[in-house]
Amino acid sequence: MQTKLVKPVQDDYIIAGDLTFHYLQWGEQGTPIVFIHGITANAYCFQAFADELAADHRVFAYDLRGRGDSDKPEEGYSVPLHAADLAELIDELGLQRPVIVGHSLGAMIALYFAAHYPEKLSKLVLIDAGAALPWKSIGEQPAWLTASFSRLGTPVPSFEEYTQRLKAAPFMGPYWNDYFDTYFEHDVRRNDDGSVASKGYREGILEDAVHLFENHPQEQWGHVTVPTLLLRAGQGLFAEDDQLLPVEAAQAIRQGIKNCRFVDYPSLNHYTIVFGVDRGPAQEIRKFVDEEE
Repeated sequence: MQTKLVKPVQDDYIIAGDLTFHYLQWGEQGTPIVFIHGITANAYCFQAFADELAADHRVFAYDLRGRGDSDKPEEGYSVPLHAADLAELIDELGLQRPVIVGHSLGAMIALYFAAHYPEKLSKLVLIDAGAALPWKSIGEQPAWLTASFSRLGTPVPSFEEYTQRLKAAPFMGPYWNDYFDTYFEHDVRRNDDGSVASKGYREGILEDAVHLFENHPQEQWGHVTVPTLLLRAGQGLFAEDDQLLPVEAAQAIRQGIKNCRFVDYPSLNHYTIVFGVDRGPAQEIRKFVDEEE
């Protein structure tokens, strides 16, 4: 069955600080919600959430520096720099204390932002991240993350082959839907010979990955002053225990942030939690956003 995707009302560019960012807006009324994507991703990974929320919320997503169609400076990639970009974007878009939602690296950025820019948001949602990485070096990172990095800058003869390689992954292929198609269509640049390559700037993304080991999210938990929702993907990807957010880490976040609700999704993995495989996460965000304090 084909999914009916809500079209963005804005698919545009905005200058924030000294960079130009590509951003999307779905919906024209209601509470503003800004989504922040993961380390190799782009703004279109949040189409499923937009479909759930855009009828009565203003849903924004943008390509981080170095990703998608945003500017790609040669250097300058870290959680604090991404958080500063977010602060500039919120000001340029004229948003008043939006809800901030981050997935993966985006959750690390959202957490840092909540701790350092408390006056600029009303609520915080962390999707499958927000604790220290469960590995100690890039060499120890899980195979699914290595696979994500390996597609960066590597030409593939056709878009069909590009998606076939992705569908071979056990954590994507069985769950593939229109949201994956939409996301990966925007993930690549197409060359004259029909080949494609990811738009992500490999060197910048790897710089982000290295700096994540200097990031200490547990030091930020106590500085979060807004209501927080933590959603965890409990299903492993290549192995039963290769989650980005082990359950013990999720419980530590829940205890470390003063007003934090935690919802676990044992049957969703780090990707399927955002790609509309289950409406539960989007519905949980809707409920959380709409609650009166």
